[in-house]
Amino acid sequence: MKKLILSALALSVTTAFAAEDKPVLPEPSSPLEAWFGGDVTFDLTLGYFDRSFDDPGVDDAEALTLGGIVKYESAAYKDFKVAFAYFGSHSLGVVDRDKGRGTSFLQPDGEDIAFLGEAYLDYNNGERQVKLGRQRLNTPLMDDHNVRLLPSSYEAAVYRNRVLENTMIELGYVGSYSGFTSRLSDFERPENLWGDDGLAYIYATTKLGDVDLRAQFIDTIDDSGSRENYRYADMNVPIRAGSKSYVKAQYGGTDFSVGDTSTMLGLKTGATVNNIDLALVFNAIRDGNFQAVEAGPMYTDWQQGYGPYEPSDAIGAQVVFYPTDKSSVKLGYVDVNGKQGSRVDECVETNLDARYTINDASSLRVRYSIKDQDFEDASGRFDRDDFRVYYYLDF
Repeated sequence: MKKLILSALALSVTTAFAAEDKPVLPEPSSPLEAWFGGDVTFDLTLGYFDRSFDDPGVDDAEALTLGGIVKYESAAYKDFKVAFAYFGSHSLGVVDRDKGRGTSFLQPDGEDIAFLGEAYLDYNNGERQVKLGRQRLNTPLMDDHNVRLLPSSYEAAVYRNRVLENTMIELGYVGSYSGFTSRLSDFERPENLWGDDGLAYIYATTKLGDVDLRAQFIDTIDDSGSRENYRYADMNVPIRAGSKSYVKAQYGGTDFSVGDTSTMLGLKTGATVNNIDLALVFNAIRDGNFQAVEAGPMYTDWQQGYGPYEPSDAIGAQVVFYPTDKSSVKLGYVDVNGKQGSRVDECVETNLDARYTINDASSLRVRYSIKDQDFEDASGRFDRDDFRVYYYLDF
C-alpha cells in the first residue's frame, strides 16, 4: 500500500497544471492544420486490487498497476476527425496472482497490457455521425464495460442519426473487440459465440413526454456460433411524488443455436429523501441463460456484467449518501436465487462504492464487496472479498 500512496502523491503534483483551461482555437483551414491542431488527453489510473477467497485451497489475487488511456484526437475539418489511443496497464511490482480468478488488471499470464485501443475516423455534423475503426461503444448490450482498469473497445462501423427531436437511432457492425476489460492486449472475434461474420445491431433512444425509452437488437450475421441474437428494451418513468422519484422497467433475452431462449425482466424504483438516493431492484430470468455481449444492464448486477446468467430471481437495494458536495458513498445488496442447472448464480453480495473528487483533474475511489456463494462448483465461483482503490487523473 505504500507504493500506492507514494504513486498517488507523485501523480497529484501534476493536477495543478491539468486543470488549466485551454484556449478556444479557430476552425482549421486544411486537413494538415486540423491534424496539428488536435488535443492529447490523459485518462490515467493508479489501481490496487486485492481479491481474497474464503477457501484456503484457492489462491488469492493481488495487483498494483499504473495505466489508462493516452489519446490524440485531431481538430475537426469539415466535420471530420481522426483519433488514436494507447491502452495500457503496467505492473508496479505487486502481483501475487493474476490469472483464472485473478484481478483482470493485467493479462491472464500476469504480463502488462499494452495495445492500440482506439483508432477511428469520425464524421459528425451534429445530426448525423459515421464512426469507423476501433472505438468505445455505449449501448445497453455492448458498452465499454469500464469495471476494472481499462474499458472494452470494438472494431466497428457505426452510424448515428439525431435528426428527430429527442431521438437517436444507431446502426452498427462489430467485427471484433478487445474482450472483458481489454486484458488480452488484442482484438479478437469470439467465433464460438458470434460466428464467422461478426454482429449487426440497431439501437434507439427516444423521449415521449417525460418517459425515456431505449431498445437494442443484436444479430449474429451467420449462425455458426452458439448465439443467434441478443435483445433489450427499457423505460424510465418519473413519478409525480417526492423528489426524483421514478420507476424503471426492462426486458431482455438471448436466442441460442442450441438450448432454450431466455427471457429477462427487471424492475427498479427509487426516490431521493433528504439528499439520500434510495432504490429497490428486482430481476427474473426464465427458460435459458441471459447474456449481454459486454455490458451489465441488469438492475441487480453490481460488478459482473458479462454472464451468462442462469435462470434465477434476484432482489436488492441501493442507498447513496452524499457526505459533501465532492463525495458519495453507495451501499448495495443483492440476493440471487437460482432456479435450475448448476446454480452458479445463487449468491448474496454486499458492496461499497465510495468516491471523492479532489479537484477538476483528479479523484479517488474505493470499492469493497463481499460475495457469499451458496453453491461452489467447478465453474470457479467461490466466496470472496474484493478490495479496490483507484486514483484517477484526467487532463
